[in-house]
Amino acid sequence: MINLSNVSKYFGTQDVLNGIDIQINEYEKIGIVGPNGQGKSTFFNLISGEINPDEGYINTPKKITMSYMHQNVKLSYKKESLIEYTENSNPNLTKIKNEIKNINNQIQKEPKNTLLVNKLDDLHENYALLDGYEMTHKAKTALSGLGFKENQYVEPFKNFSGGWKMRAELARLLISNPKILLLDEPSNYLDLPAIEWLKKYLENFNGTMLMISHDRYLLNSLTSKTIEISNGNAIKYEGNYEYYINEKNKRLEHELNKEKNLSKKRNEIQNFIDKFRANSKKASLVQSRIKMLDKMEQVDVKINKASTNIRIPTPPASGKNVISISTGDFGYTEKEIILKSVDLNIDRNEKFAFIGANGAGKTTLLKILAGKLKLQRGDIKVGHNVIIGYQSQEFGETLNPDLSVFETLSKDNDLNDNDVRKILGDFGFSKDSIYKKTKVLSGGEKIRLSFAKMFSNPPNYLILDEPTTHLDIDGRAGLEKILKDYEGTICIVSHDITFIRNLDAHIIHVNNNEINRYYGNYDYFLNKSNNQLINKNSEIKTKKINYKKEQRKSKAELRLIKQQKTKKLKSLEKSLDELHKHQKVLIDKTKESDADFMKINTALNETAKKIKLIESEWETISQITDPQ
Repeated sequence: MINLSNVSKYFGTQDVLNGIDIQINEYEKIGIVGPNGQGKSTFFNLISGEINPDEGYINTPKKITMSYMHQNVKLSYKKESLIEYTENSNPNLTKIKNEIKNINNQIQKEPKNTLLVNKLDDLHENYALLDGYEMTHKAKTALSGLGFKENQYVEPFKNFSGGWKMRAELARLLISNPKILLLDEPSNYLDLPAIEWLKKYLENFNGTMLMISHDRYLLNSLTSKTIEISNGNAIKYEGNYEYYINEKNKRLEHELNKEKNLSKKRNEIQNFIDKFRANSKKASLVQSRIKMLDKMEQVDVKINKASTNIRIPTPPASGKNVISISTGDFGYTEKEIILKSVDLNIDRNEKFAFIGANGAGKTTLLKILAGKLKLQRGDIKVGHNVIIGYQSQEFGETLNPDLSVFETLSKDNDLNDNDVRKILGDFGFSKDSIYKKTKVLSGGEKIRLSFAKMFSNPPNYLILDEPTTHLDIDGRAGLEKILKDYEGTICIVSHDITFIRNLDAHIIHVNNNEINRYYGNYDYFLNKSNNQLINKNSEIKTKKINYKKEQRKSKAELRLIKQQKTKKLKSLEKSLDELHKHQKVLIDKTKESDADFMKINTALNETAKKIKLIESEWETISQITDPQ
């Protein structure tokens, strides 16, 4: 479907991509991975045609629809509402819509013009084929799934913040019905509920998808192929991210063994040369060995050690109870309620991940726990010998860009130079890198420097707000290792599901101004939440039954629920058949010479809305797990 042959791209003297050969087949779902700054976005720009290769060629099918979600994009500032901006995602539909409007106006003047009537009929059919009558419903579904509230649909698009505009842009691209979908970090601005919705939506995407992401959860869930872009090369792996990691480790092990064997062989040859170099009788053998040595293969094995050489000092022990909040209320004004009646107790060495929609109050709660904000009402108590280490979302912005790594740690710190070097070494900074300015540091280097500052006086209670946001996958894996090795208490906000899972943290769900504590990990939380949703939708209450009589009664009730579900689905399917027939009748009416086109258009729109409502109800009911 898409073929890149011997493609190279240079920016100045930098070889971003060098002679890559990649075949992308129809309906493949591919994850694009690799370190930051290695050419992943350049790869997308080449496929989309936004830039041209310096060498080689790219073959893409002509007249194929492609949607490209850029990581950073200049968004529209027109006066249209959020729903208008989102539903007008297909230029062909907009064009047909305008043509229908113009022809309707002409027919009002020339009602017997059969050419106009036939053209209008064709336009209606094309509009229906492109799902034109369903775009408003699709837009609302996508916007709702990505976290927008219904009362926001009519607000001007320009009034939303950058992050919410990016969500709307994502919704707009998803419903545009492309054959090729390019997504560059689609989860960057999403909270966990939106990421879960996006995962379910993309699982049903019927096309070719390429996704650049540092989100291992999405990569493992959605992709069946992986392309690694690194050091100018592109290598395709026949599996998802987990498969890619396993295969890459096998390849690395093979290369290390190969390099070890070659090194041993080189040493043997060199020893022979050194031993007999002065022996004239063996001069020809020595020359032969020298030529052999020159021709031997060189294996350059690259190992990323940045995430494996970090050592965290053991923090001092705190009391058993680290912090507690009792009936805590908070709002930035008296009338504004962000958190209500919060009761929370955190003990020594517990790990908690705070999850919930953006704006629910997660960051606010962390700031209260860190002592950066005070409760309006209620009590908060910090335990004995608790040393708090707090890192906000904007940790990178707190670093002075003109100071070096060494100066950043030594400034405002009562440490001698040797202590500064030791701490920086413990957090993965080499002797040379400590003199780099902070403005040139990567996201991973900045967070390591931030941690080094924090651990110059080791805290025993870490409060971290979105520490993974600017990290690539290797950086996230390195941070996971830091936190797993950390012998203290942790409260963290993160939208990286794999990161939360790997920490094996208990979950605190912040929702509707309240908190709910789950004594289990993220999968436990999902299971409990899904069960609650199923119970709500199907009104099924699952109980442990110890007596045979109760078991028989329960099974009979469950059979009845299954029958009712089947009956309801059949009723909805019958209604859908009738509505589709009615829709066809309406379209046929547009062929009649005396047709009232305005009235027919209105009826078509109403019919399409009813179809979507019933389809949505059918989908909701069908997805409810049948009770066992």
